[in-house]
Amino acid sequence: MSNPKLTFSMKLSDSSSLVTGNLELIDLDGKEIDYLATSGLCGYQDKDNIWTRARGPIPPGSDYSVPTIPYYLSTKGIEGNFFHITPDPITSSQGITRGEFGVHFDANGPGSAGCIVLIRKESFNTFCERMKKIADAGVNSIPLKIVYS
Repeated sequence: MSNPKLTFSMKLSDSSSLVTGNLELIDLDGKEIDYLATSGLCGYQDKDNIWTRARGPIPPGSDYSVPTIPYYLSTKGIEGNFFHITPDPITSSQGITRGEFGVHFDANGPGSAGCIVLIRKESFNTFCERMKKIADAGVNSIPLKIVYS
């Protein structure tokens, strides 16, 4: 049995179009499963906006963790299962705080206020099923790495 891991990767870009990336889940069997994902809003997905609240992508560099069991949120844009990313909040070296990040379906698309959102509903449903299997095996949370290029 392998230790599950999550890695979100995306090429940061100053683009007026939505920049997409990849959320990779390594499951209990060591199998790598990739999901089309994004973080941040169009026009705010570059390195200069990492600490822009409610618009920029999730900041890199924290020792993030994702629970294997979500909770339900009726919040517009989420409207479903929400895997709350911790620590929450995080603070930049300049004292700027950001938080309330999660992994969820991009229900109000396109983009997010900093969460990692899966763009395809079928993919998010599959992600939820895989996370449940990992939870059923006794794993409560999975480390999350953020990689930007």
